[in-house]
Amino acid sequence: MAEPKKKGFGDLINITTTAFGASTAESEASYPEDAPKMVNNRQSVYRVPLSMIRPDRFQARFMLPYELREDFFSQKAGWAETVRRWLKLAEHDRLIRREIEELIALGDSLHDTGQIKPVTGQVINIQGRDIFQMLTGERRFWATALKSVREGLEEEPYVLALIDNQPSLEKQIAENMAYKALTPVGKARAAARMVLEANNIKPGNEEDEFAFFRKIGEVRLSDETRDVLMKTLQLERTYYGRLMKFFELPENLLEICDRAEMPERVLREIMAYDPQYWAGAVAYYAEHEGRTYQDVHSFLERACGREKQRAVRLPADPATKSARSLKRVLLNVDELPQDDKIGSLADALVSESDKEEVQRLMTHLEELTKAVKQRLGSLR
Repeated sequence: MAEPKKKGFGDLINITTTAFGASTAESEASYPEDAPKMVNNRQSVYRVPLSMIRPDRFQARFMLPYELREDFFSQKAGWAETVRRWLKLAEHDRLIRREIEELIALGDSLHDTGQIKPVTGQVINIQGRDIFQMLTGERRFWATALKSVREGLEEEPYVLALIDNQPSLEKQIAENMAYKALTPVGKARAAARMVLEANNIKPGNEEDEFAFFRKIGEVRLSDETRDVLMKTLQLERTYYGRLMKFFELPENLLEICDRAEMPERVLREIMAYDPQYWAGAVAYYAEHEGRTYQDVHSFLERACGREKQRAVRLPADPATKSARSLKRVLLNVDELPQDDKIGSLADALVSESDKEEVQRLMTHLEELTKAVKQRLGSLR
C-alpha cells in the first residue's frame, strides 16, 4: 500500500477549539475535508486520520523497536512504512513477533466490536504543521495501522479521539497500567519522567529517549516528588533508587529487558556482575521463554568462572543399577519399625513369592554373600 501523502489540515487548533466549545453539532460540511471529524459533540469525539497523529515518544511503555523510533518520530518514515519495517523485524525476533501478534489481535477486536475507548490528546503545532499529540492510546493507534497495512487498505484509517485540554503525566501512566502492569524498565521510565518534569526538565521534540531518561542522574528526589511517586506508582525512595540503576544499561540491552518483561530480581542480579557479562546474560534470558532467576544466576557464575563443574556421571549399567538398589535396601534395614528387622524382611520376601522363587532368591543371596566376602579383603 502506498504511503499516504501529508495532508494540509489547516488551522486545526481553531477547528477543534470551536468544536469543543460548541453547544450544538455543526454540519460536517463546514469542516475541511481532511480535518478530524466530530462524531459526538457531547464528548468532543473526533475521527482523526493516522497521518495526523504523533504518539508520545517519551512515555513509560515503548511500543516501537529502538531502530524504528528515530525515523518515525522525526517524520522521516510515516506510519505505513514504519509498520512494514516492523513486520520485517518480527520475522526474526520472537519478542517483537509476540508484541505484533498482540496488536494484531487488538486490531481484529477493534474491527469486530468497534473502538469503544477513544484515544486522548491535544492538537498542537510543530514546525508549522498541526498534529494530534497523543497522550493515551498508542496500542490502539498501532493496532489500527497494522490492520490497514496487512490488509492493504487504500483509504487512510483513523482512530476515535477525545481532545484533552488538561493532559497530565499521571493520566498517561494510569492508562498504561490499566492495560497491564508496567515492566520494571517501564516503571523506571515512568518514575524518571515524573521526577524530571517535577524539576521542569522536559523532553525536546528531537531528543533521544535514552539521553532524556539518563538525565535523572543529575536530579535529586525532593520530598514533594517522593510523595507524588508514592501516590502514583507506590514507590518508596529506596525502591526508586534501585529502579534508576537500570539506566546504566546500554539502550539496546535496556530495550531487550523491557520487551522480554524481565523481572526486577533478574535485572538486579545481572547488574550485580561486571558489565562485560551483561549482554550475554540479557540475551540468555530473552532467547527462551520461562528462564528463571536461578537460571540466569548459574549462567553468570559459569561466565565468570566461579561455578564448580561437576564430574560427568556416566549412565550406569544394569548390574550397577541393581547393586545400588540392593545397597539402599540393606543399609536401610535398621530403619524398619519391626523388632526383628531381618525376619520381617524375610517374611515380606517369602509372602510375595512361591517356593521356587524363594529357592532362587536363597541361591542368589548365598552366591552374593560368598562373592562379597571374597572381595572384602581387597578393600582398604
